[in-house]
Amino acid sequence: MKTLGIIGGLGPQTTSKIYLSVVDLVRKSGKNKYPPIVIYNLPFPFIIEDEAIIQGINSDKMLPYLISGAKILEKAGASFGILPCNTLHKYIEEIRASVKIPFLSILEETLLELRKRSIKTVGILATQSTVDSQIYSNILQKTEIKVLYPTKTEQNYINSSIVRALKGEINFNNKKIKIIFDSLHKKDAEAILLACTDLRIVTLKIKSPIPMIDTTQILIKASVRELIGNHKL
Repeated sequence: MKTLGIIGGLGPQTTSKIYLSVVDLVRKSGKNKYPPIVIYNLPFPFIIEDEAIIQGINSDKMLPYLISGAKILEKAGASFGILPCNTLHKYIEEIRASVKIPFLSILEETLLELRKRSIKTVGILATQSTVDSQIYSNILQKTEIKVLYPTKTEQNYINSSIVRALKGEINFNNKKIKIIFDSLHKKDAEAILLACTDLRIVTLKIKSPIPMIDTTQILIKASVRELIGNHKL
């Protein structure tokens, strides 16, 4: 079995969720031992995280931490790596270029999943930084998958909800979120892409009129695929 390397700390809840989910999925696949996993938690200042992920500014300050983390995982024996953060996938090519081990891309894996489901139009919920960077639009529209985003007012509410989720809050205005879902559906979205791990918490109690697709779950399944081979998951 290969060894998975995780760049952790983006944020800690995401890292722990992926670790536990990978272990559980490997167990359910029929393997008789735990998967080898190396986690390096990035020691970046909280202010940098807030600027890069929430405010969408100065994200270049994260790059040295990301590259350092990737190199540490490689030296620790990881066969391949993952970055459990949608927003910072704008730097996935720089990370890949810094090491010899491969790094899975949540963007590429999401594209594969959408094509597998034959989805032609998708609504995207994400941080302001992810929306502004157009990382999903850039990869999906090349394959003629139409991308829809919330209105500015709706996006502002998504932004504030993500901040609250990061602070540990669990109660959200389900009516407002449902309105955003319905709005994207009326614009012909066939699915809602949750392109931020913390949005799973925000949308937990929402009954969506169309399927919700969690990009973190996609990355988890891709990681297990690489760990154990092309077994049916």
